[in-house]
Amino acid sequence: MTQARRISAVLTIGVSLFGLMSTLGASGASAVTAPTPVPTVAKGLRAPVAQPAALDAAATYQPQVSCSPVALPGTKKLRDLALRTYGVGRDGGTTRACSIGGLSEHKEGRSWDYMLNVKNPTEKKTAGQFIDFLTAGGGLQARRLGVMYVIYNKKIWSSYRTGWRDYRGAQDHTDHVHVSLSWAGARGLTSFWTGRVGAVDFGPCAAFTGQPAAVRSSARRTPCPTTAARVKSTSLPTTYVGASGTLVRTAQKAVGTPVTGRFDTRTWTALKKYQSANDVPKTGVLDAATWASLVPARVTYDAAKGMTAAGAAAYGRQHYGATRLAPASAGKAVLLLQVALGMPVRQRTGYYGARTKAAVAAVQSARGLRRTGTADRSLWTVLTPR
Repeated sequence: MTQARRISAVLTIGVSLFGLMSTLGASGASAVTAPTPVPTVAKGLRAPVAQPAALDAAATYQPQVSCSPVALPGTKKLRDLALRTYGVGRDGGTTRACSIGGLSEHKEGRSWDYMLNVKNPTEKKTAGQFIDFLTAGGGLQARRLGVMYVIYNKKIWSSYRTGWRDYRGAQDHTDHVHVSLSWAGARGLTSFWTGRVGAVDFGPCAAFTGQPAAVRSSARRTPCPTTAARVKSTSLPTTYVGASGTLVRTAQKAVGTPVTGRFDTRTWTALKKYQSANDVPKTGVLDAATWASLVPARVTYDAAKGMTAAGAAAYGRQHYGATRLAPASAGKAVLLLQVALGMPVRQRTGYYGARTKAAVAAVQSARGLRRTGTADRSLWTVLTPR
């Protein structure tokens, strides 16, 4: 199964926590002992600020939905504090290329691998100290840090299930402790770092079903809206950071970055800039919406195919007149609006971004409507030929 399809499953099916953890390789066993002996005298991490009496809510499972291989602030702070506190082991990395393997919070900068080998007595003891600090008392410090789960020595502990369980994944994690954080924890917005109980961060949202979520730099305090059906498909495959080859060269030429054939950080940054400028969801991925904008000749399905501006306006007024379209809206209604507005083909994406908002506002000003930048029946009416 491709990574795009795995992301689609997470976004559209609403898998149970048990199913999600099965994907991670955890068994359903209970009453499993800790992966290392519990230390007689625990050594933990010292919070940089005074801690509130109340606890943050236990982190729920938030799987990878986007591609942003940049370590987030909370992940980096946890890494640096642990290495400084224990002085044993080493940093095994926080990020991974999105083009490699299956779902992983590493690909969103929300995981850290602390290299501590069970075959080394000193490192194993340190792993025990660190793990006990996170999980003792039902995971009190895990809640303050926003830790979702910890894996070590073929065992897994999670904030949303009781106790340790056997872990059967692709790696046995005998040479490192894996820690995955919630979005709030990864952004450093939990009480361990701020001294205030943190609110839930729901993370990034996908605009279209089966596509990666758009990268965002700030917390989201409300759940994601329902994803829209894709309005365009293309014969080109979804391509992620870390990939290389002819397709990457094609994209690099289109976004105006050096043509190296390597989907590196510079290309990723240039691609996001292009997406923002052309009303493509800013995923940082060469996904269906992006390829349709970059290489229109390779589009295999277009929900507005053959429609003129007048036809799109008439259809939109009839079928979507009662629907308010605003920034971040997505779907066929937005695509028809972009056609009706006469926007360039590369910006007819079905996603309501800054370009669509500006085009709507310009028509509103020219036709004596209140300049809101949002579309409703009044806008469809002035766009429809008499």
